[in-house]
Amino acid sequence: MLSFRRALVAAAFFLTVLFFTTRSTSPAASSLAVEFPKSPSDPDSSDDSQSTPSTSTSEAVHVGEKDRDRSSPKAQKPILDMSKMTLHDKLAYQFPYDVESKFPAYIWQTWKWTPAHGEFDFREQEATWTEQHPGFIHEVITDQVAVYLIRLLYASVPEVLEAYEALPLPVLKADFFRYLILLARGGIYSDIDTYALRSALEWIPEAVPRDTVGLVIGIEADPDRPDWKDWYSRRIQFCQWTIQSKPGHPVLREVVARITEQTLESKKTGSLKRVTNKRVIEFTGPALWTDIIFEYFNDPRYFDLSQSPGPIDWKNFTGMENPRRVGDVVVLPITSFSPGVQQMGAKDYDDPMAFVKHDFEGTWKPESERHIGEMPPLLPHTIPEHFSSIVKEFGDWPAVICRTPTAGRDALPNLPTEGLPAAVETALSYEKLDLASNALAHSLRSLGVRKGDRVAVSLGNSVEFAALTYAIFKLGAILVPLNPGFNVKQVTAALNHLGVELLIIGAVTDLAYKPCRGRSNLPLLQTLVPDLESGRVESPEVPTLKTVVVVDNSASHPLSGFPPLASLRSLTPFTSLIPDLTTFRASSSTFAARAVTPDSPLSPTETINIQFTSGTTSQPKAAMLSHASILNNGALIANRMGLDPSDLIVCPPPLFHCFGSVLGYMATATTGAAILFPSPAFDPAANLRMIADHRATGLYGVATMFGIGAGSSVPESIMRRLYATFGLQDLVICYGMTETSPVSCMTAPTDPFEKRTRSVGRVMPHTKVKIVDPSDRRRVLPIGERGELAAAGYLVMQGYWGDKERTEEVRRVEKDDEEGTEEVWMYSGDEASMDEDGYVEITGRIKDLIIRGGENIHPLEIENCLFQHPLVAEVSVVGVPDEKYGESVGAFIIVHEGVTAEGEKEAPGKGDLLTRESVREWVRRHLSSHLVPKHIWFVKEYPKTASGKIQKFKLRDTAKQLLEAGR
Repeated sequence: MLSFRRALVAAAFFLTVLFFTTRSTSPAASSLAVEFPKSPSDPDSSDDSQSTPSTSTSEAVHVGEKDRDRSSPKAQKPILDMSKMTLHDKLAYQFPYDVESKFPAYIWQTWKWTPAHGEFDFREQEATWTEQHPGFIHEVITDQVAVYLIRLLYASVPEVLEAYEALPLPVLKADFFRYLILLARGGIYSDIDTYALRSALEWIPEAVPRDTVGLVIGIEADPDRPDWKDWYSRRIQFCQWTIQSKPGHPVLREVVARITEQTLESKKTGSLKRVTNKRVIEFTGPALWTDIIFEYFNDPRYFDLSQSPGPIDWKNFTGMENPRRVGDVVVLPITSFSPGVQQMGAKDYDDPMAFVKHDFEGTWKPESERHIGEMPPLLPHTIPEHFSSIVKEFGDWPAVICRTPTAGRDALPNLPTEGLPAAVETALSYEKLDLASNALAHSLRSLGVRKGDRVAVSLGNSVEFAALTYAIFKLGAILVPLNPGFNVKQVTAALNHLGVELLIIGAVTDLAYKPCRGRSNLPLLQTLVPDLESGRVESPEVPTLKTVVVVDNSASHPLSGFPPLASLRSLTPFTSLIPDLTTFRASSSTFAARAVTPDSPLSPTETINIQFTSGTTSQPKAAMLSHASILNNGALIANRMGLDPSDLIVCPPPLFHCFGSVLGYMATATTGAAILFPSPAFDPAANLRMIADHRATGLYGVATMFGIGAGSSVPESIMRRLYATFGLQDLVICYGMTETSPVSCMTAPTDPFEKRTRSVGRVMPHTKVKIVDPSDRRRVLPIGERGELAAAGYLVMQGYWGDKERTEEVRRVEKDDEEGTEEVWMYSGDEASMDEDGYVEITGRIKDLIIRGGENIHPLEIENCLFQHPLVAEVSVVGVPDEKYGESVGAFIIVHEGVTAEGEKEAPGKGDLLTRESVREWVRRHLSSHLVPKHIWFVKEYPKTASGKIQKFKLRDTAKQLLEAGR
């Protein structure tokens, strides 16, 4: 390996050789000699410029170019004090642009090895450049040499050196290097995986005077389609893998200045590390390159725009098949640098305009698809194994940011201002999360937790829950998240069903929409452990229970009345397991730096999480999920969304639900992204504050929030309303169930808008789905027909804990008739259809289907119709008993605020009135008569599960009671 001194000497020698060898003119170099006036912004440029029309080919874009008298002698360059110059002026002074100079006969390429190295894999491609350009100096610059070369070239512009060395990714440095070397020395830059099909002597058309060109570029993308934004970053995109330029060109000067300034600003604000692969296109890549080129074309400092019929934009270049010239820039058609890609009008490699072949190695895809939608392999690890790899790579990056609740005087009017709780924000990096979970795991082991034990956690979204998750996983114990809103009966039933020995619970349960006004858990704890002061945990209600750990969050709930924990000796304070997590320091725990070793090795197929289904049935079931199922589901969701380590995802859905724990926590933790919990329970204001304060890149939510829509079918009308109201360009929707870990189908940001609003997307990688006849699950239905959706693959649960009968009702091992292999299928109970492109549409629950006189009626169809009524806020449609037809349509409707529902007492000055007959008329007009609700009830709220699903079985019961009462 080169030492710094040797590398410096090598770089200096290299530059000296270049200087002397290029003082003589080779035939190839002389044939590229051109002339063009210096940029008006050069420090030594004169001001006596005049307008002259541009010379062009028959297809040139006509723009007047500002020029000066070419017969005027060139003045000697004065010596100036660069310390007082702006960055742009420094670059212009150090690297002046003179179009009258020759195109330097350099070919620059970069790679981690030189052609002499045994592992250099691009010898064939690299050789074509030398063969096509005899007499040129052709150099392959390694990363290490590039560093010292840039230090020498830009020693007088320290800002550039600082920016180059600060860039966090190799791809960013590689992009920056191409601009830096061309600005300083000019010539041709081309990626190492390109072939030179023809000499650069042929790139500039003969009709274009050779003394008027300083930059040659090519078109990378020309997506002439309405949904181009779903595929590319710009409507016309110029490629950057091959560029030819003279030193000092204003476009390169601006690119270097822009990247330098953005880098130093990001470094100053501490956000530079969050510039990752997903951001490269805009930061240093083709989006930035394209934007600056168009800015140059429309810059009055360089062009007389009075002679232009309008701005130069993509419309001047789309569909072009021959070169076009704008001022001193020649733009080549897509065939020139991208032949053979078989799209966007590009012709084949033997076309006369094909100059460079880019060996994409199968990566020629729209920009968005280069980052999302690929088929990643299944992760073969356990969760702790994968987490360890993420910690090594992103240790100092934020992993979890949590806030405690806060409320104003309007919410807590009886407290003085100084008594109002303030939100406390805690941020754990991946390294701190790793160390904190180590400390917790050792403490849990001291309480008797072993591999396979069920540990119940009843907490809101908090730093304690986040750290406990990995502590439990590292021990190989089974995390059992409980809804903190469960009552005594529900908690008791859950603990007894799973034989739980350890419960971790908050002193107060935070309530949605009611920050700092939570429910004290003292009565619940007194029922579980009648003698809280004895120092022993004896629970007649849950005989297996041995330990209760309490997270004291009472400070955030000043009116809860929860007593000091010290007086309740039977309860273990969470702080005895680990010091205060809000000020966590690894040095404050003896065990933080000690690795956690489970009692026996972990297996990816072992159960690690038991989720109580919050489905719409009256009997929750305990679904057993494995390392492999939730780890991979999180990773594949992140992949389809396009998450990367730079993302900051605000997640209000609860951690006790699959949405928060898998779509949220596991998706971010498998990519190095950060998850942000705005408050323990849903608080709209807290969400907005968190988004604004951290400039979040993503937001999760069920249909009543916004972001990813999940938890139940999201009506098309709501999707469109979210898109229109919030302008969520990348709005996506997930479909699944707890029993499939949970997501089996999902839309992508690149899907057409219609598909993202009308469907739940396509099947996820490594997953199979089928639509079957509900009355005969052996019969798979044709495309377009409605039936029951089933899913198979790694994501299917192990079963329901202690419930073999109900497991076998929905989880079935079936043999594939064609392949003869066995597959485990999970039947959803959801009615769905699939189109020929693989997009799945959920049309309702099989059990929710209304059979009226032998005709099937789908509630979702009526709900979608009524959601579009301007006075209807929410609607839920169910089947109700009918003597004549067997079943008829019943609708439960919530009206918008300010609207009066029929039967309500009208307040003075209230707005519109919604009647039952107007509801029926709306359905009759937009659908058909047989779908018109026979019964309509106006309600204020619906019975819902903890995850926000409407419990239709309860609505059906309510409907029966109302009918019996004659209402």
